[in-house]
Amino acid sequence: MSQKQRFPKTVIKQTLADQVANSLKESILEGEWEPGDALPTEPELSEVFGVSRAVVRDATRMLAARGLVEVHHGKGVFVTESQTEAFGDALLLALRREGASVWDVEHFEQIIYPEVFALVASEATDAELEDLRTAAEDYLSTVRVIHEANVVDDELPPEELERLLQSYQQLMQRIFAATHNHVLQLLAGPLLRLRNVRSWQDDEATPENVIEKEEGYIHIAIEAMSSRDPEQARQTMINLMQLPKEAEEAMRKTPVGEIPEIHFKP
Repeated sequence: MSQKQRFPKTVIKQTLADQVANSLKESILEGEWEPGDALPTEPELSEVFGVSRAVVRDATRMLAARGLVEVHHGKGVFVTESQTEAFGDALLLALRREGASVWDVEHFEQIIYPEVFALVASEATDAELEDLRTAAEDYLSTVRVIHEANVVDDELPPEELERLLQSYQQLMQRIFAATHNHVLQLLAGPLLRLRNVRSWQDDEATPENVIEKEEGYIHIAIEAMSSRDPEQARQTMINLMQLPKEAEEAMRKTPVGEIPEIHFKP
């Protein structure tokens, strides 16, 4: 040839360990083994694939590096649970390293949540909407109990803040699930892990006012989804998620994952 031939793709050589790892990976992804299940033993896999135990061991290490299995020495190799928690932690760490702020998270929610609620309005079953109403009341019950129990304190204790956040995350997980969109369902956990509570420094705020405001917010959101009107649900969330300039300014100054202190006077 007078000119050097350029090929669009390179040839990727796979070792025996690569081939075994890929075969096991596909079996896991196809649900042959459920989270928590033990894989066959090294001798069993060695016999099935016709390779040495050393090759099986290397393949297992590859799967562990991808987060698909965990090696429990003396017990065996087990399929891991969902990787969303680890992904959420990695995402938070990456955003911290990039200097992201609480506002970055809030702004993203303002973009994505109206679409999530619009999807629920069009896709959720009657049973799912009823489940969301129950989940919303469970969350509001937690809000009431926590704020009424800490009526004399200016700030909620850390353990109560965590309890409040977990209750909110559980409600939002169910809302994301009701979209019937697999990408949103998978991303719900990691995205929710980015959000922390907000500390509103308002001299006129009382536990009763806080509870009343949260009840109004949640009830409006649930009714918007129950309307079965995607555009109404979308616009309702756009309106609900608008924040005063004091909140945006405080969030921009607060690193992602931390609690912003918002000084606000209505």
